[in-house]
Amino acid sequence: MKDIVLTADRTLMTNYNGLTAYGHVACLPDRLVPNSFLKLIFPKLRKEEATYALRRMEAKLLDEGFDVAILRPHELNKINRIKPNIVGVSTVDPLTRKPHPWTLTNIFGGGESVTEKEFYYLLIKLNKLRKKQNFKIIVGGPGATEFEKKEKYFDLFDCAVIGTGEGTIKLFQKALNGELLPRRFYSKSLDVEDLSIIHGPARLGHVQLTQGCPRGCQFCAPTILKWISFPKDRILKEIEINLKNGVKSISFITEDLFLYGSKDVEVNHKAILDLMNPISQLKKKYNVSRVNISNVSIASTVKGKKTCEKITDLLGFSNECPVDVVIGLESGSERLIKKYMDGKAKPYNPDNWCELVKEGINILNDNHWYPICNLITGLPDENEEDVIKTLDLIDDLNKNNLFYYIFYFVPLEGSEMENSDFFIINNLTERRWELFYKCWMHSIKSIKENLNKFIKNPLQKLIIKMSLNEIEKIIKKYQYDAFKMRDTFASANLKGLNLIRSLAYKYLN
Repeated sequence: MKDIVLTADRTLMTNYNGLTAYGHVACLPDRLVPNSFLKLIFPKLRKEEATYALRRMEAKLLDEGFDVAILRPHELNKINRIKPNIVGVSTVDPLTRKPHPWTLTNIFGGGESVTEKEFYYLLIKLNKLRKKQNFKIIVGGPGATEFEKKEKYFDLFDCAVIGTGEGTIKLFQKALNGELLPRRFYSKSLDVEDLSIIHGPARLGHVQLTQGCPRGCQFCAPTILKWISFPKDRILKEIEINLKNGVKSISFITEDLFLYGSKDVEVNHKAILDLMNPISQLKKKYNVSRVNISNVSIASTVKGKKTCEKITDLLGFSNECPVDVVIGLESGSERLIKKYMDGKAKPYNPDNWCELVKEGINILNDNHWYPICNLITGLPDENEEDVIKTLDLIDDLNKNNLFYYIFYFVPLEGSEMENSDFFIINNLTERRWELFYKCWMHSIKSIKENLNKFIKNPLQKLIIKMSLNEIEKIIKKYQYDAFKMRDTFASANLKGLNLIRSLAYKYLN
């Protein structure tokens, strides 16, 4: 018997075949993604691994004396044998309200995203299981904030945790004691010294370097978290736990790697290198082939040019082994940058944002860092001139190695703009659709040109190439009519299609 079982749906409990960009397939409408394709891109996670969020929660519960097990979604029938009192479910976007899923489902005719559907299927399975073995279901993770104002699926779980999971020890104790749980539990963030170090390996070798962001963008939720750089010893211990347990990569979780060890928006070159030097030694010791970096910012890249060059040398990035990294480009309009995110350019002047962007991306490319640029359209007060300036910036970056994630504006829970309106396709002007078209076409071109650098498996490469060819044809077909594309795909359902067989028949015969 166990006190607690922790789990998550299959879009999270996977290593995406080593290519994290696959995770964005989960942002598409569920009805447009064939089951055969889901099985290919979301393979079952190794039994020894779990998401970093679950590992952190598991560690805190174990250190507090609870008996805990982590189960992958296909292992949930073991609950009948384990007989837990509580099942904790981690989720990222249970209601299709994050920017990328909201955008793609809106453009392609509506419906729940893959992420939402898989979350729902998981809850349905758990509710069938608890007819035989009664237990409480507690939902948490970064997506649980969506239940702060919405009650969809409330009949399928007992409590939603709003806030950090580690601050819920009293809640779990109440559940074990058989006490009535609140529908929503608001947890408090803990100090670093009260956070537990993971006990088991996290998928993809994830380890958290920083928490929050000091730049204060009004549309962004991480800015409400206390800005923290985690201690070097803690980070190195967690990396080694991952590597000792067979994980083959190291992946940094951070809103901005170049601000590690900084109290504000200045680059702390010494603190970063003090961390990167021992990480490079661990990389060599365990023969790690790839190090992944989640995020950096444009301004800190420019400020930390020498730091970027040194990290490249230490971690072995090269033309044959580049690294992709997310940056918040957001807009080419200096007016919108100053109005909603003036801290994004600090310590530089937001009036020079576009020149700063070009300089930052050139620095990244010179060091074999390929940025994935987030763009937002539909910010409140955005006008056609703002969109044209963004289009101009996209044109200026045409020769760079980069990819784009373009989103509608979404008022994220916990951000300063959480009470604003969601942007919807009815407001998609010709210029905005042109922006989508250019971003998508540039991304397809960049993926094709650089596929061999990121994917080694021949079958994966073949399927990706064929899929990209089909996507490119669709985008070109609807280049001038977003609404026709929406209406065409609104009634489509590809769940039963054997995508791999269809592509093979078309391209290999």
